Amino acid sequence: MPENYQEVFRRAGEMAACSALAHRLKNDPTTWPYGRFAIYWKTSELDATALGYGEATDGCISGIAGQWHGDESGMATAEIPSSDKGEIHVADAAVKAIVATWNANTTETNEAALALNDGISLGFDPIENAAYVWIDDPNSRFTSHASQSNLRGTVEEAVCRKLTLEFHNNKSWEYTRWSVAVYDAYTGTRQFIGSGTCPS
Repeated sequence: MPENYQEVFRRAGEMAACSALAHRLKNDPTTWPYGRFAIYWKTSELDATALGYGEATDGCISGIAGQWHGDESGMATAEIPSSDKGEIHVADAAVKAIVATWNANTTETNEAALALNDGISLGFDPIENAAYVWIDDPNSRFTSHASQSNLRGTVEEAVCRKLTLEFHNNKSWEYTRWSVAVYDAYTGTRQFIGSGTCPS
């Protein structure tokens, strides 16, 4: 478990350092010669281990073509069980909404119905303010492009509805992004099939 804390600390430290440096570079890039940072974990009074390095010159959020995308680091953080009652409530409601939304569309999509015990999980990454959904897929039902597209659309609709509702009801709620991955137990791999930012 200490490795999990170190990973979250590294990611939070990188985000804080990158954001502060990027802000400084944006305000006065010609007189501020620094854009690199390092994150250290203190192991004793006289020793510290480097956890990560980075640069603030290329932006601080992972993205492709200007759009945010979830990644394994965010997923690993989201898989750490939350003790926050608000997060637990929204996660439970969002998983139920995913199942309900999927099942409401099965006549159009010709997909089999989902159940709450079909291995759907949701967790939060506070570093990038994202909700991550992961689905176990032991029967390979989400391997085709059509089924992945249907799942991506379902997750976006259901999760964004719950995140936006909480955002409007709770001024301290900061989660506005979503990502979904399918885990194939036979190959032991996880495939990210969609990510995005919810409209406000």
